[in-house]
Amino acid sequence: MFTISRRISVLAGHLSRRRLWITASSTDPSLSAATTQCINTIRTPLSRTSTSNTCFVLVSQTYSAADIENISDTVTRQLDCRVCGTVVDHIISSSGSNVAGVSMLFHSPEPNESSVPFYVGDEHGRQRLREVAVGRWHNHVTDRFKQHTQWTHGPISATRASSHIQLPPELTSIADPSSVSLILFASDKETRQVLDILDSQFPRAAKLGIVGSQTPFLNGRDYTLLGPNIHTNGVVGVAFSTHTCVPRVAHTGLEAVSNVLRIERCKGNVVLELEQGDAAHLLIAALRKQRGTERVDSRLFARVTSAQGESRVFQVTGGNPAKGGIALDTLRDLSPGQNIQFMMQSASEHRAISTSHNPRVCFGVSSDHGFTCPEVTTQMFGGATEGGFSYGMPQPHETQTDCGSVFTGSTECAVPGSSVTLDLD
Repeated sequence: MFTISRRISVLAGHLSRRRLWITASSTDPSLSAATTQCINTIRTPLSRTSTSNTCFVLVSQTYSAADIENISDTVTRQLDCRVCGTVVDHIISSSGSNVAGVSMLFHSPEPNESSVPFYVGDEHGRQRLREVAVGRWHNHVTDRFKQHTQWTHGPISATRASSHIQLPPELTSIADPSSVSLILFASDKETRQVLDILDSQFPRAAKLGIVGSQTPFLNGRDYTLLGPNIHTNGVVGVAFSTHTCVPRVAHTGLEAVSNVLRIERCKGNVVLELEQGDAAHLLIAALRKQRGTERVDSRLFARVTSAQGESRVFQVTGGNPAKGGIALDTLRDLSPGQNIQFMMQSASEHRAISTSHNPRVCFGVSSDHGFTCPEVTTQMFGGATEGGFSYGMPQPHETQTDCGSVFTGSTECAVPGSSVTLDLD
C-alpha cells in the first residue's frame, strides 16, 4: 500500500519549472519496493533532469540495515539527483498519523534558482555540548566541562560556548547569502552550534530540521544520516533559494499544572526564583494539587513567554529543592521578567485538520501514545522521532543580534507530541 502526492504548476497551458516540488511516500514492507514506488511517482511529472535536483529522504527504522545503506545510491542513480536524509521512527501519512515507510521530497529548481547540499560535522569544529551539559551549575573553579568548551560569561549567561565552527565550502561559496530562503536538514542531537552559525550566515532563511533516530542497534551507527556518504553524526541538509516560507509550531496534548508566574531570578537555563518563591518548591506544590489526575506521561514541561508574547516550550530536566532551582532542556538563556508556566501531558486525543492542498513538510516528536501532525494535506512529507526537531524563523534584516536568549535564533524542540509544519508553494 502506498500514497502518492505531487505538485505541478501550470502556466499558459504548459508545465512551469518554477518551484517544482514533488512528495511521495510508500508503506510497502519491502524497502526496495517502497523506494521504487516513490521513484516512479517522482519521475512521472518531470520533463527533464537537472544536476540541481535534490531529494530529501526519510526512512523508518523498521527496514533492514543493508537496505537502508543502499537507498541513497538507488535514489541518486535512478533520479539523477543529490540525496540527503535520515532514519526516523516513523514517517507521516496524508492523514497525519505516523506509519512505517519511506517519505521523499523532490525539488527541481528553475534555472535561476539553486539548491546546495551540505554536511557539517565534528571535523568542522563542532563541539558536543549536549553530551557534557547535564546540570550546568558551572563556576570558574570546579567546571568539569572546561576541557570541552570555552564559556562566555556575561551578565546572566552560563550556557553559551564560544564557537570555532567553520561552514563547509558548499555554503561559504554561496555568492549571495540573502538569496537562501530555506535550509532543510537532518541531524543528530548536537545542532545548537550549527543553528547559531546558520542563523548568522543566512538570517533571511527559514530553518527546518529533524533529529534522526538513534540507530546503534540497527546498524552500529549512532545516527544514520544519508547523503553521498553515510554519516554517523553531524548535520546533512540542503540550502534552497526558492520562496519565502515561515514554519509553524504546535505543542498539542499539554495541560497547565501551575499558574503563569514571573521569573525573578535565573542563571543560564536554570530558574532560581519566581514571583511567589523559589521555583522548585512552587512546582512541588503545584504537583501535589494534581494527585489523582490521570496522566499519560509523568514528565514535566515549561512554557516560557516573553514580554512580547512569544513562547517556547521546554522539558524540565531537573530540580534541586535544597537550592530551589529548576533546569530546562535548552542551551540558551532565560531572563528575569519572562513568564513561566509548568505543564504535563494530558490524556486527550488530537485529530489532524486538513488545511491545504499544497506540499507540506511536517516534523514531529514521537511520544508513547503516538504522534499526529495537526495540519495535513494530500501532499505530505515528514517524519517523527524522539529526538525532535529544530526550527528558525526568517529574519527581515541581513544581520541579527544574538544575545543567547531562548527567544533569539533558531530553537530546538524535543517535547513529545510537538510538531513544526511548513508549506511549499
